[in-house]
Amino acid sequence: MKTIAALMCFCLFQLIVVGPAAAYVDPGTSGLVSQVLYVLFYGALATCLYFFRSLKSYVASLKEFLAKFFGRWR
Repeated sequence: MKTIAALMCFCLFQLIVVGPAAAYVDPGTSGLVSQVLYVLFYGALATCLYFFRSLKSYVASLKEFLAKFFGRWR
């Protein structure tokens, strides 16, 4: 609990003491960031679809196994 309280105090201190920063975002940098985010998004989407495909295959094989085990095989 002391760690969480110390972290909260640190965050509050940073919000109070640190002023706004004047920054310039180069257009090339924002384009690079958007390309990286696209790749991460579609990579995560492909991973999820692959996982659900394997999960669907597992459920189908489990269904066949249980049907065979309990004697209700087609």
